[in-house]
Amino acid sequence: MSGIAFSKLNLAHLIDHHIAILERFGIKDEVPFSLIFFSLDDRTEMDNLEMFQRILRTTDAIFSYSNHYVVMLTGTDWNGATEVLSGIQSFLDQEPCDNIVTYPEDGTDSTQLIKRLHDLVEKNCDIETDLLK
Repeated sequence: MSGIAFSKLNLAHLIDHHIAILERFGIKDEVPFSLIFFSLDDRTEMDNLEMFQRILRTTDAIFSYSNHYVVMLTGTDWNGATEVLSGIQSFLDQEPCDNIVTYPEDGTDSTQLIKRLHDLVEKNCDIETDLLK
């Protein structure tokens, strides 16, 4: 297994592309996906990125900026995303923080999903990050 890293500039494009694929094949209401956010301190960005690439699936997309991360978990609903995020936070000895949005419940396009995730991160973690702009 190995998640794939993308530039933060591609976050909205990849979300919209994935939604278009789901719509094209008529499965947009059957196959949700989730976005999770977490932030790290005290480690270099490259070390963290390589670590997360190794533990995530090849269908998962990782976006990073500094020590902030958004992971797009394809075919994963809120319950599955909660398990992944909880596992990451537990491994890193962090307090649980529910920074999860799911398609289509929290938005039907990249703008809505990223805005919702931005609002959650700002509320839950008091973090303002360029990754979600």
